[in-house]
Amino acid sequence: MKKIVLLSVLWSSIVIAQSGTEPTAALQNIAPPSSPAFVLMDITPSNIIVPENIQAFSLQTISAFSGDSSNGLSNNNYAVEFQPYWYVKRERMDFFKYNNLTTQKADDSEVTPNDYTGYNIFGDVWKRFSVSMALMNGTFDVLPQAQSYVSVGARTRLLSFKTKSQINDIKSQYTAYTTFMSSPEVIAIFAKPGLSPSEINTAITNLETYKTIVTDFENTLQRKPVFALDVAAAYSHFMGDKNQDLDDAFGRFGVWASGDLAFYTPTIGTNSHVHIYGVFRYLRDGLNLNEASDLFIETKTDYGVKMELELDKLSFAYEYITRDADDNNEERSIGSIRYKINKSFTLNGGFGKNFKSDGEQVVLFGIQWGLDYEPSVVLGAGN
Repeated sequence: MKKIVLLSVLWSSIVIAQSGTEPTAALQNIAPPSSPAFVLMDITPSNIIVPENIQAFSLQTISAFSGDSSNGLSNNNYAVEFQPYWYVKRERMDFFKYNNLTTQKADDSEVTPNDYTGYNIFGDVWKRFSVSMALMNGTFDVLPQAQSYVSVGARTRLLSFKTKSQINDIKSQYTAYTTFMSSPEVIAIFAKPGLSPSEINTAITNLETYKTIVTDFENTLQRKPVFALDVAAAYSHFMGDKNQDLDDAFGRFGVWASGDLAFYTPTIGTNSHVHIYGVFRYLRDGLNLNEASDLFIETKTDYGVKMELELDKLSFAYEYITRDADDNNEERSIGSIRYKINKSFTLNGGFGKNFKSDGEQVVLFGIQWGLDYEPSVVLGAGN
């Protein structure tokens, strides 16, 4: 056993190269969330998001409809999100470091899985960093006619915590995987004469023992941290409207933090969790009108909570956010549902009261496509 290869953010691959063969186990991760460029404008099914992983590159579209279709968003709302980590060279990275496990031993000494006893709570800052851009068209309760906005954003995971039990499970599953690769049934496959590397690979990956070990390994790696904190920032710009004699102008700027307290619930589903989220957001908002119908800027703060039941592919949630503004307060109360069809395609929906919806019910619907170009990173299994 010499190498482990993790492929992409939504699906990682573990590859152990031994005598020219590469048996592969696909690791499933959480579906891509709505980009900060969308979240800033309050058009997402959920404004409280702490994603475990973000795909290397994703495309997203969101539509919103209110009781009066004339003041809802149009269908022309698109975003792209990019995670640089998977496209740059990573020095001195291995499986344990990728999973934020740490050891007190020197880099040049012999290190075993049991030597990784610590956890780097800041280890995801670079791995989870992403940037996004969105093009949107809607009234946003500012002007009678739909207007165009461009929005850019960035986010990252500031810190995360895993329990000692989670750390031990990762090490034990890794040890079970590598031990299997030296087992008699695997050695017997290598001993068969005339098999090509691809045939050896197929024979190993078709073993029932291999499938069981890989499934257990994947489930262990998908366990959410007991607590995670993500931070994000975004800016939107009003593109102007010559027909209404309006020049381009400041739209909205926001910075926010979202925390996730996750409880693993294996009795409900193999990869199920109950989440309690919290959010605090500061907004400098130009999406308003004064009495003379000119844009002006005001300061707002958001704070709220969200409860979510996350199953293997399906999740249900409810969020409540209150917005303190200079002139009046607003509320957002929305139930949401997310369904992950496959590794690259996710549906999001929300129904409830959004900010400035004047009591009307709003339906929000989002589609996300993750595009992964297999930007693999080869990780050594330790020194």
